[in-house]
Amino acid sequence: MKKVQLVQLNNSYGDQVYLPYSVGMLAAYANKSEKIKSGAKFQDFIFLRESIDKMVEKVGDADILGISCYVWNWELSTRLAEAVKKKNNNCLILFGGPHVPDNDASFFEKYPYIDIACHGEGEVTFLEILEKSISGESLKGIPGTSFNDNNSAVRGMPRARIKDLDTIPSPYLEGTFDSLLADNSYKWMVTWETNRGCPFKCSFCDWGSAIATKVRKFAEDRLFSEIKYFSDNQIDLVF
Repeated sequence: MKKVQLVQLNNSYGDQVYLPYSVGMLAAYANKSEKIKSGAKFQDFIFLRESIDKMVEKVGDADILGISCYVWNWELSTRLAEAVKKKNNNCLILFGGPHVPDNDASFFEKYPYIDIACHGEGEVTFLEILEKSISGESLKGIPGTSFNDNNSAVRGMPRARIKDLDTIPSPYLEGTFDSLLADNSYKWMVTWETNRGCPFKCSFCDWGSAIATKVRKFAEDRLFSEIKYFSDNQIDLVF
């Protein structure tokens, strides 16, 4: 049984905290697979900024560490990954999210403790990495990834975008965050994803300029069910 730790470090605003949506999507999608259900165990999400030592302790002896990164958590995420690798050299460390460069020849020289960089949408890529890891197959050349081979990158083919977004379960409706919501220490905030993609390249926008692709939408029934979920759970802020 592979122990999997997912991390998405967010800021807290007083007692207001975002649910870790990005890694929740990865977990919800992966748990569609019977192979994952029987061969992997997800540890509690790490989503709050804490001392490196405390977070390393929470990661423990995890076999796989997946970290979702952006500009606001990159430095702390890399420091965490480096500390985990020092303590547990056999831990497979994956980095994904918008801050991971698409093509940087020196990436693994800068960050030798990262084993796999994931590019673009992560759900299918993450699932494939988990399944191959459980089976003991090679992780080199998986589409949508760069693999660290002695600090040089072995790149897979670009992964096609997910055409039908409703093949991705909602982490809200699947109960992925239920244990977090049961903790009354925080007022929870959520990221609500109604679509993906943008055809424009506006210079002021980090979203469209990064993808420049056709808009794809989640089904309205799903979105209305998520609205009800937010209301039922007294979510303070929907972003």
